[in-house]
Amino acid sequence: MKTVKLRGISLLALLFALLLCLRGLPIPRAANRTLAKRADAVLEALGAELPPDVDRAFLQYVGKTYGAVVLDELAEKASYTDGVWDELTGNSLHVLRSLYRGEPTKADNVRLLSTGKRGVRKTTVMTFGGDICFADNYVVMQHLKTTENGLFDCIDPRWADEMRAADIAVLNNEFTISDRGAPLSGKMYTFRADPSHTALYGELGVDFVTLANNHAFDFGRDAFLDTLDSLRANGVDYAGGGRNAEEAQRPFYYLVNGRKIAFVSATRAEKNIMTPEAGTDSPGVFRCYDPERLEQVLAEAKACSDYVVLFVHWGTEHTDVLEPVQKTTARAYIDAGADLIVGAHAHQLQGIEFYRGKAIFYNLGNFWFDDYDDVDTGLVRLELSPDGGETFRFLPGVQSGCETSYERGTARGREVLDRIAGYLPGISIDDNGRVAPVEP
Repeated sequence: MKTVKLRGISLLALLFALLLCLRGLPIPRAANRTLAKRADAVLEALGAELPPDVDRAFLQYVGKTYGAVVLDELAEKASYTDGVWDELTGNSLHVLRSLYRGEPTKADNVRLLSTGKRGVRKTTVMTFGGDICFADNYVVMQHLKTTENGLFDCIDPRWADEMRAADIAVLNNEFTISDRGAPLSGKMYTFRADPSHTALYGELGVDFVTLANNHAFDFGRDAFLDTLDSLRANGVDYAGGGRNAEEAQRPFYYLVNGRKIAFVSATRAEKNIMTPEAGTDSPGVFRCYDPERLEQVLAEAKACSDYVVLFVHWGTEHTDVLEPVQKTTARAYIDAGADLIVGAHAHQLQGIEFYRGKAIFYNLGNFWFDDYDDVDTGLVRLELSPDGGETFRFLPGVQSGCETSYERGTARGREVLDRIAGYLPGISIDDNGRVAPVEP
C-alpha cells in the first residue's frame, strides 16, 4: 500500500498517534520530545530563579500531569514566585514535589486527601480538641457501658458532625490501646483500652491523634507498640510516638485542597518523668524539655510544607495559670516554623494568644476524659483559606459527669467563651466563636 506523506509525517503514523490519543495511551517519542522542549524553555526563561529541584524531569512531570500548556505559561512569566504553581495547577509547589516523589504511596507519614484543581479555590477546615480516653479501667468508658446508645449518650452527636465535616479532625489520645502489658510501677493513674475501642474514633470522625503525652506508655513497651498498630489498622494517623526516635519525631503530612499541612507532636508534661523517650532503637514519645530538637523538626517541616501545626503536652494540671516556659517556648516554636500551636494536659482550658500573627491555644483541656462536674471544653475550628488566611472559632462545650455537651449558641456556651477569652489579654471571641487578636 502506498504511504501518503504530510510535510514529512507518515499518514499511517499520524493515524496511529490519533488512535493512541483516543484510547488514552501515551504517544511515544514525538510528544515526549515536545514536552522536554517545553521544559527546556522554562529553564531557559527563568533559569536561576527556579528552586534547585525544579529541574527538567520535574517540569516534564508537571506538564504530563497538568497539561503542557502549564509549561508554556510558566515560560512566559516575567519572573518566578512559588505562588505560580497554585495559579497554574491549583497545587502548591510542596504538594507537587510530594506527588512527583510518590510520597503518598511510598511514605507512611504522608496521606493524600485531595489535590487542588486549577481555578477552584477551596478552604481547608480543621478541628482540634483536647484529651480523650477510651480506657476500660477509667470512669468515662465505664459510664459509656451503662448507657443505652453508647458513645453518643456520652458525647453530643453534634460534636461528631463538626469533626466529620472537617477535612482533618484531631484529638489527644490520652491512653494506651492493647490487651497486653502491666501498669507502670509507681504510677498513680494508668489507662488501657481494648483495641476494639479504636473504632470509636471512626464514629466521631477523628482523623489524627497526638501520642506525645504522659499516658501513651502506661502499660509498657508491648502495649505501646500495640497502640501504634491499632491506630494504623483503624486508619487513624498519629505523631509524637514511635518505634524509635526517627518515627516519634517525624511530622505527619496531609495533602489536602492543594496544600501540604504538617502535624508535629511533642511533650514536656511530666514533673516525675516516667514515660520513656524514643531512642535510636527503642520505642517511646518525642520529648521537648530541651526545645532545641523540636525547633529543628519544626524548621524542617516548614521547609517542605505550607502550614505547620504543633501539639504540645505541657503545663500545670487543673489551673489556667501558665508556666513561664509555655510562653517562652511557644514563641521560640513559632520563630522556628510553627504556624499554629495547640496544647493539652492541664485538664482544663487555658488562655489564647497571638504572636507574630500566629495563634497559640495553650490548653484545650478535656474533651471527654474525667467525671468532674461542669468543666469547660470545646473544639477549635480553623478555616484555612487558599491564600493562607486563617479564621479561628472556638466551639464551646461542657463536660460534666462523664458526658460532654455541645453549647454552641447557648447562654452556657457564652459563659465558656467569656472565661477562655479572659484568661489572657489581647483576644476577643464573638457570639459565633470567632477568635481574633485585639489591638492594644
